[in-house]
Amino acid sequence: MLAQVSSIPRLDVDRDVQSSRVWTVVLTADAPPAGDWPRRRVGRRPGFRPPLRTASDARRTLERAARLAPAGQMIVVITRRQVAVWEGELSAVPSIRRIVQPLYRGRAAELLLPLLTIAGQDPSATVVVLPTDHRVDHDVRFLRYLRRAVWAVALRPEVPILIGAHPHVAVADGWIEPGAPVDGLEDLAVHTVKRFVDEATAAERRRLFEASALVSTSIFVARAGTLLSLAQRTLPEILEALEPLQAAFGRPEEPLLCEAVYECMPRGGLGPLERAPELAVLALPDAVWCAPERERLELLAG
Repeated sequence: MLAQVSSIPRLDVDRDVQSSRVWTVVLTADAPPAGDWPRRRVGRRPGFRPPLRTASDARRTLERAARLAPAGQMIVVITRRQVAVWEGELSAVPSIRRIVQPLYRGRAAELLLPLLTIAGQDPSATVVVLPTDHRVDHDVRFLRYLRRAVWAVALRPEVPILIGAHPHVAVADGWIEPGAPVDGLEDLAVHTVKRFVDEATAAERRRLFEASALVSTSIFVARAGTLLSLAQRTLPEILEALEPLQAAFGRPEEPLLCEAVYECMPRGGLGPLERAPELAVLALPDAVWCAPERERLELLAG
């Protein structure tokens, strides 16, 4: 149960958030940086509109990461086979650190490897996890919401936050029903999670959709140590597989050990972590968040 704390006054999040202990982790999912929206017209939720394609979404994600964290505290995770195709995007963002996975073993390992690195340096650091497969419009508003989450973690360090969004179609799985506001974070619109819903019936999907329930964006904002504690419970096999690397980070034996670890690594996604009951949720406005690839496919199918 979340402890009760006194409510906070309204604040200017952009002015008050301190970024010196903020790290950003960009997850690329073993995909190249380029990609286009489907050109076919499909039915969409009112108010939905794809963002203008003035730059690659991957580069925009890297630029957002650079605006949230100081130089040297941005990490992008790529695989060895994608190093060359990412070179243009990465060279455009100074001081970004690269973690190169020998193989792709899913989103869980992709997140936990840099998280172990950060926690080894500063377990109290606030980590913002940014996947590159989302389309985000209105960067200023989007960053303001992420800074709001960073500020919330500064006020309640034990509370890990998942950024949620209203889906553009009535999806079958991954629903999040927000609960009551988190004590002390009422002014920041951070809520507890009432329940997670998977395998929803058609009637339940309609109810959740009309009630503006949320889905996960896979964007986390939390203390590094807090997120690792959640992973110990929700992703134990993958975390245990990676733990031998902790003592080898930055040492000559790291590359060879990493190869051996990834050869035996189980593959896994972030689903169990995204459904941890300890999570709080902060909803993005509809105009800010656009569907990732899996939801765009549902739009086409509809």
